[in-house]
Amino acid sequence: MLSDLLRPLAILFCLVELAGCGYQPLYAETQSGVAVSEELAAVKVEIIPDRRGQILRNYLLQSLNPSGQPDSPEYSLRVNVSEARQDLGIQDDATRTRSNLRVTATYTLNTVAGERVTSGSITSITSYNVLDDEFATLSAERSARERALRQLSEDIRTRLALHFTRET
Repeated sequence: MLSDLLRPLAILFCLVELAGCGYQPLYAETQSGVAVSEELAAVKVEIIPDRRGQILRNYLLQSLNPSGQPDSPEYSLRVNVSEARQDLGIQDDATRTRSNLRVTATYTLNTVAGERVTSGSITSITSYNVLDDEFATLSAERSARERALRQLSEDIRTRLALHFTRET
């Protein structure tokens, strides 16, 4: 019975503590009245070379600008992508059975005037099986690459949102 009385008090205490910690939802309206989603929608994603760059750019466009590229962007996002493969599972005959794919994206967010706003580097590591069938291995590698690129786009969006939350 005593625990039934203490439970509501404990919940109330936790809510009061949470309210005082400065917690702010990431995509809420900031103190200046501008929503972080509006700031993200004002970012123009520059062309990224190579096929993996195209895939990453498409993921970024979907997450930053779901309505399409802005007509008058306030920011320009430039991204460089690099990739490295590391063989993990090596058999006695020196054939690989598993590989890691390390994809790194270096990004820079500038204003349209060219001033650097923020920059950073993010790495995503995915793995895939190397099979006897070459087509199956290529398909598994492609899938691992797309998973890594999707993760990179989500991480870039989150970092940009955090930046806009802190700045506004």
